[in-house]
Amino acid sequence: MMRGKLAVANIVTASALAIAICAPANAADISRRPPLMQPIYGWNGFYAGGHVGGAFASEDVTDDFVTFSTDPSGVLGGLQAGYNFQIAPYWLVGIEGELAWTSASATTFDFHSHHNWYDTLDGRLGYVMGPWLLYGKGGVAWMNADFSEPFRSISVTRTGWNVGVGAEFMFSPQWSAKAEYTFLDFGTENLGFPLGDVSVNTQVNEFKVGVNYHWLPGTLFGRW
Repeated sequence: MMRGKLAVANIVTASALAIAICAPANAADISRRPPLMQPIYGWNGFYAGGHVGGAFASEDVTDDFVTFSTDPSGVLGGLQAGYNFQIAPYWLVGIEGELAWTSASATTFDFHSHHNWYDTLDGRLGYVMGPWLLYGKGGVAWMNADFSEPFRSISVTRTGWNVGVGAEFMFSPQWSAKAEYTFLDFGTENLGFPLGDVSVNTQVNEFKVGVNYHWLPGTLFGRW
């Protein structure tokens, strides 16, 4: 009986010694393992995507020395594409083109204004914080609109300028989501109606959300 107890005690002691010897070795092995890789967010290169939102215009119409406001508003949706170049760890420059179709329209005193689309071509400057990009942009803008009143109508394309700010979040290695505000100013323009002098002064506020797909460097147009 005593011999059996001694045998069990020897087995327990040997097991404890084995565990004590192996534990430091395992700890050393774990310490030698490379740290987990942090995700890398690449903003460089080409991207393209789509957006939806709303357009709210401030529009004054002067018709035969009488001035009134139409202020068209509606939804918008469209496409954007551009190129980013990260010039420093935290700074980025780029260029972006955007085309948005809109339902913005309004009628005042039998004068009807309907905006068809807005188009912009901008330079961008951004500040990068890992998966986040905060940016400002500005450049040239175009709009197409139909204006009409009883017995006469016209469709015009106008040129102006725009500025905007936005935030973009890269939620996967090649996909990002964005929210953006853009102000477009088209100034005052004579519509050229026959038998009368009609001019419009138009500014537009756009609020948009969208998504972009980013091509990895070297996968579009060779090394670009």
